[in-house]
Amino acid sequence: MNLEEFELRASSGSIMISKSGKSFSIEKTLDNDILFGSTNDNLELEISFNSRNRAEWGSYIIFESLMKLIVGRFVLTGDYKDEFCMLPDDFIDLETKTITWHSDSGVDNVLKLQYDEKSIKLFIMKSKNDNVVNTVRIRTDGSSYGYYYQEFEKFFKELYSFALSYSPEVMTPNNESPKRKLLLFGKKTPRK
Repeated sequence: MNLEEFELRASSGSIMISKSGKSFSIEKTLDNDILFGSTNDNLELEISFNSRNRAEWGSYIIFESLMKLIVGRFVLTGDYKDEFCMLPDDFIDLETKTITWHSDSGVDNVLKLQYDEKSIKLFIMKSKNDNVVNTVRIRTDGSSYGYYYQEFEKFFKELYSFALSYSPEVMTPNNESPKRKLLLFGKKTPRK
């Protein structure tokens, strides 16, 4: 695999994304919480809309949808202007188009999603505590972010389904689906 190549894999309730020699995982726990984790202390990975890699482009669309759903709920519910809102102050920055989620696990690891032109930058930042693994928990019960976990649940289902359906074996080197030849009477030949 080329280090610049984007790779997306899913198995057993876990998704792995790799690009430029960096990788992170997203997994669903038995209690339905969602974990973003990385072996890097401070991971920064860019997912590009302009990519010719179908897995990267599809992942970008799903991450963009997640961001739109969260920001849309934030604006439509009026949370952005409610002075008594219990959400963290840095949850959504509309100027920089950034969503910040502090881990619901008690450690201050942080997940940031930033929309920047035709890319989404994902950051997973480890707290200063060296004894803590770099994982951000999104709780589905008792989160300080209220019901905003629901968008992450929808996101996980879509990305997991996309990762399972994505099959690089049927892609040609230029990332186009192989052409099928038509036979007489409208029957298609099977894929090779």
